[in-house]
Amino acid sequence: MTIFIDNNYMSLFGHILTTKLIFVFLLTTTLFGCSTVRFAYNQGDTLTYWWLDDHIGFNQTQESFIRGSLERHFWWHRTEQLPGISGSLQRAQQKLQAPVSKTEFLILRAELLKHVYRIADEVIPDTAKLLTSLDASQIETIQKRFDKNNQKFKNEFLPKDKIKQGVVRANKIIERTEWLYGNLSSTQENKIREFLAKNPIDNEIIFQERLRRQSEFMAICKEVQQQKLNQKATESLLRDYMKYFEAGKTKEQQSFHKKWIEAGAETASFISHVVNEEQNKYATERVGGWLADVQELIKDSSVLAAKRSAHLSR
Repeated sequence: MTIFIDNNYMSLFGHILTTKLIFVFLLTTTLFGCSTVRFAYNQGDTLTYWWLDDHIGFNQTQESFIRGSLERHFWWHRTEQLPGISGSLQRAQQKLQAPVSKTEFLILRAELLKHVYRIADEVIPDTAKLLTSLDASQIETIQKRFDKNNQKFKNEFLPKDKIKQGVVRANKIIERTEWLYGNLSSTQENKIREFLAKNPIDNEIIFQERLRRQSEFMAICKEVQQQKLNQKATESLLRDYMKYFEAGKTKEQQSFHKKWIEAGAETASFISHVVNEEQNKYATERVGGWLADVQELIKDSSVLAAKRSAHLSR
C-alpha cells in the first residue's frame, strides 16, 4: 500500500504535533502482518506520547493533558475509524488481484486519505490547546527536530548528482514494491527502473514543499505564542493550514502537486502490470493479513467497551 501513499502523507501529522496520531493510520495500512501489531496498537497512546515529548519536551501540566487527549483520541479511532479502514482494505485487496489502472489507484488513494484527514479534523481542537500552551523554548525544540529530520532527508534522498537522485528514487520504489508484491525478477526490476527514468520527479521540489509545510506550521506556533492567541483563533489557523497542506496556495505549487500525484498513480499502475499472477496473490494475501488484524482489533474493541462500561457504572 505504501506504493501509492507518498511520504508527505506518511508524515502528515508530524507537522501538526498531536496529529502524530498518524501512527494509528500507519499501523492499519503499512505495518499489519507483524506479530506485534495488536500489542503496538493497544500501546499506541503511550508510544505517541513518547514521540511527542521527545519532539517538544512537555511540562507537568501539558503531560497530564496530552496523556488524556491521546487516550480519548485512540479510543475514538479504535471505535470510529477501524470499521472504515477495514472496508478500505477489503476494496484494496480486491483491486490487487489484477492489474490496476491509474484512475483506480487515484480513487483508492483518495479513500485512504479520507481516513487521515478525518483524524486531523478530530484532533485539531486539542492540538490548538497544546499550541496555546507552548513556550518559546519548546517551539525552538520543534524547529531543531525539523532541522535534524530535514538533514536526514537530504542525506538519504538528495545526493547532489541528479542521476543519483533518480537511482535513489528507483531503489526506494523497488523496495516498496517488493514489500507488497514479494521479490521481483531482474527483468521486472529493470522495467521499473526504465519507466522511472523516463518519468522523473524533481526531488528538490519535493524537499522545498516539505520545507514549506514546516515553515507554515512554525509560523503558526510563533504567532500563537507571541500574540497569545486563544483557542478559537488557533483552531482557525490550523484548519487553514490543513486546507492548503497538500497542494499549497500558489499555482506553481498546486501544479506540481497534481503532477506528483498523477506520477505516483501512473507508477503504481505500471508496476501492477509488470508483476505476475503469483505476485498478485502475494499482495492480496498480505493485505488480507492486515485486514484480519483490523477485524481482530475491532472485536477487541467490543470487549474493551464492555469493560469500560462496567468500570464507569461502579
